[in-house]
Amino acid sequence: MALCLTPQIEAMTRSVTGRATSLFAEDIAAQRERIAAALAGRRILVVGGAGSIGSATIRELTAFAPATLAVLDTSENNLAEVVRTLRSAQSPFAGELLVQPLDYGSALARTWLGRQRPFDLVLSFAALKHVRSERDAFSLLRMLEVNLLSADRFLSACRAHGHGDDGVFLVSTDKAAEPASLMGASKRAMELLLWSHALPHATTTRFANVAFSDGSLPWGFLQRLAKRQPLAGPSDVRRYLVSPAEAGQLCLLAALCSPDRHVLVPVLDPAHDAFGFDAVANAVLRAHGFVPAPYTDEAEARAAVEREAAAGRWPVLFVPSTTSGEKELEIFVGPGESAADCGLRRCRAIAAGPAERAAIAEFLAFIADAVGGGAVPDKAAVASALARVVPELHHRETGASLDGKM
Repeated sequence: MALCLTPQIEAMTRSVTGRATSLFAEDIAAQRERIAAALAGRRILVVGGAGSIGSATIRELTAFAPATLAVLDTSENNLAEVVRTLRSAQSPFAGELLVQPLDYGSALARTWLGRQRPFDLVLSFAALKHVRSERDAFSLLRMLEVNLLSADRFLSACRAHGHGDDGVFLVSTDKAAEPASLMGASKRAMELLLWSHALPHATTTRFANVAFSDGSLPWGFLQRLAKRQPLAGPSDVRRYLVSPAEAGQLCLLAALCSPDRHVLVPVLDPAHDAFGFDAVANAVLRAHGFVPAPYTDEAEARAAVEREAAAGRWPVLFVPSTTSGEKELEIFVGPGESAADCGLRRCRAIAAGPAERAAIAEFLAFIADAVGGGAVPDKAAVASALARVVPELHHRETGASLDGKM
């Protein structure tokens, strides 16, 4: 869905959240001169820029006329869509556009970085972001390879070749605060990894679920409609929700307006800004001319699609969550952390704590050995090694995976 910030998706998100304008509109307006000075005429590198959040951020930053935009992403198809979207816009991007289908932690990416004139600003959105990616040792190790080992190699390459003198930004997640999932713990470890590198200016952000981002449950609702299948989700989980445009604006604020070595977090109220997935499903169905038809049995819901659709209804199935690593509601600030005013109305900033480079280096070596042809440890051993770096991890292993559910 690269750069697919369609009016329909923004409208469906507004329908759920009730927000007529962006959460961050005032902050973007107040910081416009500062953002323009940081981007206009500059060289910008965006890793993972063909994904949902990366492409949303590209849409925001290209409005400030950087001289060069380089986009690295392993998705060849989404990279093509980035180019088509930028070239076909009402105001096409006029700067130099470089795209490469490179894994940011690879030796080839390091060589490519060594041949480029220094990029002033570096933003990375590369990640395995699904809790379902901790299904077993192999998928968990791949997640750690992408989120940590490759990030470390990339940051080292940026330092070696002089990239990011104006700032390096790596995206985190709300699941990194008091993590209950191994995915969330991997992103908390990524924050510590970022602080451990001697970078001129380093920032990150934890934020809410991005509505209809690739692979998300709301995105899945659109796929279920297209494929004539029921909509399903957890009945006891609420999530903070931001639109793709809001996600891009938050990342821009974090990269350019956050203090050095801070985690920028949005100011959101659980009473007004957290929503169940049933509310998202209802908004999707309304946008497509249907009303929900509740079911409690998967087989019955599957069998009822065509009959219900003919009557203007669509089968929905929402049941309590039983899978590992889920929280009822995410938080942004973990125990022992404090979010302070940073001059932004809808954001606060958490100062980085000490980063134990020795512990991180030991864990990186553990990952490198496991993915490099050494003995593959079991999931429990990997989780135990991760907990030594992120002791606040409170993983709840239920034995049930999202892969076993609709």
